[in-house]
Amino acid sequence: MMIYISKPFFTLLCCGILASCGKAPVGTPTAQPNLLMVTFDTLRADHLGAYGSGAGLTPNFDALAEKSVMFDNAYAVSSTTAPSHATIFSGLYPNEHGVLKNGVALSGDVTTVAEVLRDDGYSTAAFVSSYVLGELFDLDQGFDLYDEDFNFKRRRLGVLTVEAASEWISEQPNDKPWCVWVHFMDPHKPYRQPAEYLDPYITSALEGNDLDMASYNGAVAYMDSALPALLSSIDAQQADAGTLMAITADHGELFGEHGNFGHGTNLYQDVMRVPLIFNHSTLQASRFTKDVGLIDFAPTVLDLLNIKFDVEVSGTSLLPFAGEGVATARPLFMQRRLFDEESIKPVFEKSGINVQGPQWSVIDRGYKLIMAPDAGEVELYHLAIDPDELTNLADAESEAIQLRRMQKLLSGLLDAQTLRASITDLSPEVLQNLEQLGYAK
Repeated sequence: MMIYISKPFFTLLCCGILASCGKAPVGTPTAQPNLLMVTFDTLRADHLGAYGSGAGLTPNFDALAEKSVMFDNAYAVSSTTAPSHATIFSGLYPNEHGVLKNGVALSGDVTTVAEVLRDDGYSTAAFVSSYVLGELFDLDQGFDLYDEDFNFKRRRLGVLTVEAASEWISEQPNDKPWCVWVHFMDPHKPYRQPAEYLDPYITSALEGNDLDMASYNGAVAYMDSALPALLSSIDAQQADAGTLMAITADHGELFGEHGNFGHGTNLYQDVMRVPLIFNHSTLQASRFTKDVGLIDFAPTVLDLLNIKFDVEVSGTSLLPFAGEGVATARPLFMQRRLFDEESIKPVFEKSGINVQGPQWSVIDRGYKLIMAPDAGEVELYHLAIDPDELTNLADAESEAIQLRRMQKLLSGLLDAQTLRASITDLSPEVLQNLEQLGYAK
């Protein structure tokens, strides 16, 4: 399933020879495919039609997913934006890249997928829609252009982000491959979609969490409405080698599940399970149900492009899952963002959630363990029969062996993680912006 470079075209090992996609506007067409990476902020997988929603919110994403390699059970490593994105682009766990919460800059010691592609001759550009991912926090590493021209304070509507990205794509010659990252913020509170994507979803009787859920649905639909323009810009560019699309979300959102709301304070399924698809004209549409993690996003992208990731990372390519060989599933590790000591009490008073100390989770062989040692919390779920995590088996005598196995597994995963980067302190300006966005300090 790997994309190999040939003369003058590249071939997909399992799927045959790539056909020409059109006439190049400038020079000799590159034999290397372009790359479009899309990350949706705060997008629950179960709100997409392709992932089982019957609400009809995302017809454009669903149509693309139907033609893509799709992973049904993909998990973010964190339920917070910056740590999750740092993992997506580095193939490192938060404990390794050092971005343990929003407002912490990504160290220059970390190598990102954009840096690898730029060094391999790609033109690179990013178009982000949130202050949390701003250049201030050094996620611009490897990008020739980092566009954060917000139309609201600290954020931008997805349609405007797409306009900027599409304009840049249209200006790229065909004799040099490009890499673009487009980030959508629309499903994140406060919801900013226009009335036509709000009024049909709400009524005057709705309030509180019910109003939030309805507004979220409209925001997801609005986000999806921006996709055709982005895809059209790729088609118009007419690259002979085509464009590999890698699309996912940084985390989901909770609307009362487990008595929780929002994201960032826990690691339950609805906030951790995210969409993950890969699309290229040579990739055969297929679906895979094995559990996979976004720690593997960057290694998979580079593997598909047949470009080496010449640094040690914890992620690994997902291509064995999509090939004809047998792939062995590995445990999935997740961790909650860290909270400063002074913010623990306010969070508890507001939400009833004890965010003291770290919280980790691991999924393996149908079981999921969630542990927060400092808070004295242990949860064990048998996802194979309890996908909604309704029955905590941590105290069940019949599951004592599974609990011990999962605890040893988690301990081993933590022991294997070593910080590979320096950490920056939060400035007063950064703190103020994060607090106004609704993030605890």
